[in-house]
Amino acid sequence: MKQMRRFAALCSVLLAMVWLAPASYAASGLEDGVLTVAMECAYAPYNWTQPTDENGAVPIRESNDFAGGYDVLMAKRIAEHLGVELEIVRLDWDSLVPAVQSGTVDCVIAGQSITSERLESVDFTAPYFYASIVALTRQDSPYAMAQGLSQLEGATATSQLGTIWYDVAIPQIPGVNILTAQESAPAMLMALETGRVNLVVTDIPTAKAALQAYPDFVLLDFTGQEDNFQVSSEDVNIGISVQKGNTQLKEGINSLLETMTEEDFNALMDQAIAVQPLSDGLPEGFGAQIVYLLQNYGDSYLKGAGLTVLIAVVCTFFGCIIGLLCGIVQTIPAATTKGVKKVGLLLVRGLMRLYVEVFRGTPMILQAVLIFYGAAYVFGINLNMWTAALIIVSVNTGAYMAESVRGGILSIPAGQTEAAKAIGMTHLQTMLYVVLPQALRNIMPQVGNNLVINIKDTSVLFIIGVAELFSVHKGVVGATYAYFPSAVIEMAIYLVMTLVSSALLRWMERKMDGSSDYALVNQTGGLNAPPYHKPAEQ
Repeated sequence: MKQMRRFAALCSVLLAMVWLAPASYAASGLEDGVLTVAMECAYAPYNWTQPTDENGAVPIRESNDFAGGYDVLMAKRIAEHLGVELEIVRLDWDSLVPAVQSGTVDCVIAGQSITSERLESVDFTAPYFYASIVALTRQDSPYAMAQGLSQLEGATATSQLGTIWYDVAIPQIPGVNILTAQESAPAMLMALETGRVNLVVTDIPTAKAALQAYPDFVLLDFTGQEDNFQVSSEDVNIGISVQKGNTQLKEGINSLLETMTEEDFNALMDQAIAVQPLSDGLPEGFGAQIVYLLQNYGDSYLKGAGLTVLIAVVCTFFGCIIGLLCGIVQTIPAATTKGVKKVGLLLVRGLMRLYVEVFRGTPMILQAVLIFYGAAYVFGINLNMWTAALIIVSVNTGAYMAESVRGGILSIPAGQTEAAKAIGMTHLQTMLYVVLPQALRNIMPQVGNNLVINIKDTSVLFIIGVAELFSVHKGVVGATYAYFPSAVIEMAIYLVMTLVSSALLRWMERKMDGSSDYALVNQTGGLNAPPYHKPAEQ
């Protein structure tokens, strides 16, 4: 009996372990046991990118970098509370809501205010931070001693695009001259540093982090005064967004947030600010800042450049294949076909024409959003970001190459095509053995041009989280606020890549031209005629 009781007790324990272990995450709708969290990784002190796992930073998915900051600290607590693994996904600010809507990620922890507009697209948890709104100006600004909102009258101001700082707070300044919204927090701070504006409006954590990088800034905090920004609770309540209807995950996260107080949030934020990359300040002097970035983020720049070149080369190759196929089909004479074949040919050519016009007539950045998030939202297909990147750039390049190939084919004299058909060659044989070998030489400059364009245009892939060179720049700037020095480094790297690519392509063109000296064949088929020398160019 004693052994039976022990066996029954053991079975009970095992059943409890099986039942309770997955219960925490299963109850939150995370059957795979992984909490996928999206954030910019470029918005200190909420989140930033760093090259090591120092201070508890978490690896960024499909990247060699790590994410740190308040949002990461909070995400780690939530994952531990739910009993799941944590996975950080780096996405651009404008991609955060689409990522949640499409189910590409489980939630977004990125300093999002819980506004009524956003609630129409996603659900929010309880607040995980309360961020009062403040302003920043320079020490030499006429507004540096302002004691209230009314004393900012006539100032030129800006803030980050798509935030309540820009949409709600700035218009409350009397007689304000509102500059166009900036794409990121580092960009708005650079606008202030360079004197384009008198002040920027932001929240208190962002302002405190900015003071680390820009000691010449002054914080204008009117909290507790009547002459202050008038905002609703939804404007200062920062929440975690989840997909509409995902009440399981929402309640699972809320079960942790309900145990934390505002003092807990502030203490965690202070912890993040204390370990942010610029906790000791940015070195003074442009040259010193360049050296600082290269020393701390040099490997990240090189890895981003390598990935940029790889994507550009591979996608240019596949784009050329797509263009060749489209060019061959577009030049098939419809008059030589009849019946069903003719209808099929016209239909295929019509679809190809539509494809070419759509992808040549729309920005690649929108194509990236539609392909990556649209596939998940409409068809439930969650594409790997590398797969999506290759599809996006290849298909876009193919649309341009299709027109280049068509033009190259049409540049070959019609007599050569007629002669090939006269000896019984099919259209495909004529294309492969007579026309294309000559047309390819004619379109080589366009192939090189598309490669150079792709090296630069891969920068739009940051919108879906690909860690190419421009994405690295955004991450570095988000962590250090060294906007201009990082931009100079990026431009230098892009220039080197494009110059080297152009030189290699010109070398390939010369190789395809062949030698300028060749022997003429005489009437008897021998090589007795003197060599022909290409005349020197005048």
